[in-house]
Amino acid sequence: MRALIVHPPTPSAHLVERPAPVLGSGEVRVRVLECGVCGTDHDIVEGQYGKPPEGSAELILGHENLGRVMESGPSVSGWAPGQLVVATVRRSCNACRFCRSGQSDFCETGRYTERGIFGRSGYMAEQYVEAPEYLVAVPEELRPVAVMLEPMSVAEKAIVEGQRALDRKEPTPGYPRTEPLRALVAGTGAIGILASLILRLRGYTVTAIDRHDASTPAGQLLQVMGVRHVNAAAGTSALGSDRFDLIVEATGAIALDFDLLGLLAINGVLVLTGIPNARAPPIPVAAGALLRQMVLANQAVVGSVNANRSYFEAGVRDFTEAYRRWPGLLERFVTRRRPLEEFVEVLGHREGGAIKNVLVVDASA
Repeated sequence: MRALIVHPPTPSAHLVERPAPVLGSGEVRVRVLECGVCGTDHDIVEGQYGKPPEGSAELILGHENLGRVMESGPSVSGWAPGQLVVATVRRSCNACRFCRSGQSDFCETGRYTERGIFGRSGYMAEQYVEAPEYLVAVPEELRPVAVMLEPMSVAEKAIVEGQRALDRKEPTPGYPRTEPLRALVAGTGAIGILASLILRLRGYTVTAIDRHDASTPAGQLLQVMGVRHVNAAAGTSALGSDRFDLIVEATGAIALDFDLLGLLAINGVLVLTGIPNARAPPIPVAAGALLRQMVLANQAVVGSVNANRSYFEAGVRDFTEAYRRWPGLLERFVTRRRPLEEFVEVLGHREGGAIKNVLVVDASA
């Protein structure tokens, strides 16, 4: 089979032939249709991140995936050939209480692996085999957007974590909320667009900021969803005196993260999903003023990474609801699809203004 491999920490990416994986008795073989490309993939190709499986020098890239079941091992039932599926990313450490209860996104030991990222090969290959507990069935109607279920799961978890922090001040029996909660989404790449979608489905009033005008694909999609779009290229001052109950950050921009703290309303919550460059130079921060504000205004900052199976399933439900609410919208979430052979062009540069670029592994599909 063809596979796109890298050699972390050496900057590289090569399309090669490798033996197809052996199907175990308790596994499912999946034919890969397509894989999404995200910032983590770019970081791995550039040698900033990533780790091959134990005992190997190479890693098959790719964690955002969509495929169809080919066959199942003799001890597996319930997975029919042709079934559309997405596989989750993180694999259990098999030791801590969270991994053993299906919540590896909260792994306490740090000894997890992640397909296509850290210690376990990924999905940018023509086939993979997987245990059924890591596969999520996808309805055929979601075929145009299902490759985005992995970033959707990340946005789902981030919003749940933020909502849990907001709920620490609820309920107030007899005194219902009179206005919708106000949310700000920083960044309009895949995570930001998907977070905006989920928040609108949850009834939030949503504002999204980026460094582009409203003519971009993201700006047009936000308008359809009823999200206010603000070009913050000159800074968050573009938002004026607006303050927000929940802010979802999806940029990894260090200075912006500190600016966002100043936009929190009383009792507000900032959820960080972007991963900053750890080697970036230090920046000056008015730490005393920010910490004073957080204490006196009951504010919270939460980091959120990865997502377990339940958030993939929530993504399926929300994509289905979005199809009903905004016909024709989800098909526009993928900016472009390119054949796997063009990986150099897709992975070789980060395209500003794109929502999601996808590498098509099975051109016949």
